[in-house]
Amino acid sequence: MRLSGRKLAIVLFLVLCSVLATPAMVYGADTYDVVLSDSGPTFYATKRVGLTYTFKMQGKVISYSTSWYSGSGYSQISFPFVGLYSLDYAYVRLSNSAGFYRSWTYHQGSFTCNFYYPYLSDADGGPSSTLTMKWHYEFVGDLGSY
Repeated sequence: MRLSGRKLAIVLFLVLCSVLATPAMVYGADTYDVVLSDSGPTFYATKRVGLTYTFKMQGKVISYSTSWYSGSGYSQISFPFVGLYSLDYAYVRLSNSAGFYRSWTYHQGSFTCNFYYPYLSDADGGPSSTLTMKWHYEFVGDLGSY
């Protein structure tokens, strides 16, 4: 089967769109969220968004001691043919199966925190813990405006 030049161009366009597609493109959303989550006592997760952005979460809970987490994200992200999104907030929540939780909010894409964990860690027989990070972006406008 031979494709004409026009059909080949359409096929290539559709393939390119599928590679660059994001939920924001599909739904035309005014907001875009990136969420990472992992179970402890050691936390690690990454997520690639579009062709350029890699979000990273890591951390560790230590029994009755200073624990930590770190998130690596972006203040702005852009998508071809869609536009620019700006960070509204980043939210971090640490919880465990005993009902304990702590949460933090940031207004920058990357952050680090040390905190006291008042339980045995998962590795030492304590309640299972989960760390979740969410970066929430608001649509700013098309890329031609900036």
